[in-house]
Amino acid sequence: MLEKMTHEDLLRLTSVQDGPCISIYIPSMPAKTLELEYEALVRRASYLLSCDPRKDQQREEMRKTLLETLYNFDPTELLGGREQGLALFVNKHWRSYFLAGHELPSKVVVAESFHLKPLIEDIQGEHIYHILTLTGEEAVLLACDGDTGNDVHTFLFHQGSHSSSIHWKHGDDSETAQIPHLKSTLRGRGADDNKFKKKTSVKLFLRWIEAKISKEPGYKTHPLLIFTNETMFHAYKEISSHPAPVLCKIDPSKGVPRTDALIHQANDHIKKNIAQHKHHSAQEIDEMARQRRVIDDLVKISRAALSGQVRTLFLRNNIELWGQFHRQSAQFTLHPKQMDAKDDDILDDIACEVIRHGGEVIVVNDKDMPSASPAAAILNQ
Repeated sequence: MLEKMTHEDLLRLTSVQDGPCISIYIPSMPAKTLELEYEALVRRASYLLSCDPRKDQQREEMRKTLLETLYNFDPTELLGGREQGLALFVNKHWRSYFLAGHELPSKVVVAESFHLKPLIEDIQGEHIYHILTLTGEEAVLLACDGDTGNDVHTFLFHQGSHSSSIHWKHGDDSETAQIPHLKSTLRGRGADDNKFKKKTSVKLFLRWIEAKISKEPGYKTHPLLIFTNETMFHAYKEISSHPAPVLCKIDPSKGVPRTDALIHQANDHIKKNIAQHKHHSAQEIDEMARQRRVIDDLVKISRAALSGQVRTLFLRNNIELWGQFHRQSAQFTLHPKQMDAKDDDILDDIACEVIRHGGEVIVVNDKDMPSASPAAAILNQ
C-alpha cells in the first residue's frame, strides 16, 4: 500500500541514494486513458529494472516486490479531482505518492536515487502556503498547495451576556472553551463598558486561534495570508508567531469570499512574490560573474553542489542529461539516453544536492538562463 507524502517527506527524498528507486509521474487525464498510461509506465519501469547488469537472487526478489506494489496501485482512485498530477516513489524503504496541484509530465525513471526535478518547486515549498480568514465571530485556517486548499482548523466565537464560548475543530479533534467576561471598567453613572468586554473577548479569541494554528506543520515557514480588515489584522499580528503575515483586505461584515476565490487571490500573490524573488538582472549576473561567483561548468557545479557552496542553481527548462553521478568523486558519465536501472538525469542529481545543502534551485526558460550551459550556479560569498 502506498502512503500519501507530506512536504517534509519530499525533502527527505533528496537524501535517498538506495536503488533501485522507481519514480513515476502521471498527469491528470480521463480514467480510461489514465489506466492505459499507467500500465505503459509500469511496463517501462519493469524494462528498466530488467536492464540492471547486477543479477542476483536478492535483487530479483526486490524487483518482483517493487513491481507488485505498482501493479496493485490504482491511480484513478486519487486523480480526477482538482489535483493535476500524481507522483509515485517506490524502493525497498519507500512506498509513497504525492498529489500535485500543477501539471506533471508522463515519465518513469529507475535509478540509484529518486528523480525529483518535476517537483523542484514543491520540494522548496513554493506552492505551499496558509490562508487564515478572520472575522469577529469565525476563523478558518486553510492549508494550500497551488490551486487546492483544505480547511484544517475551524473556530467559532459566540459572545453571550455573561460569558463567551470558543468552538474549535481540527480533523477528528474538537474542543469548546467557556470564557467568563472579565470585570469591566465603570463609566459615568455606573454603566458597564460593553466595548471593553467585547475588545477583551476578541483578544482572547485571537490568542486561542494562534495557540492552535501555530502548531500546524510549516506554519512559521510557509507564507501566511490573512483575509480580514486592517483592525483585526494588526490585532492578530501583535500576538502571531509567524514572521511575516500578509494582509488581504476584505470587509468581514459582508461575509468571507468563497474558498476558490480566496485561493485564486492568494495564489496570484504567491506567484508574484516568487517571480520578484527569483529575478536577477543581467547587470547583477555580470557583476557576480566578475566576482567569480557565477559558474556554468557542470563539473565545477557538481563539486560545488556536493560541498554546499551553491547558493542558487539555474537549470534550463526541458533539458535532461542522462548518465550516472558519482557523488564520492563529483564526477559523472553521460549517456545519450536513459539506458538502465542506474541512469538518472545528472541535472536532477545536482539539484537534489543543492537543496539538501540549503541552496535554491530555479528552473528557467532559455532566455532567462545566465549562460548557454544547461546549468549555471551562483556560489556563496
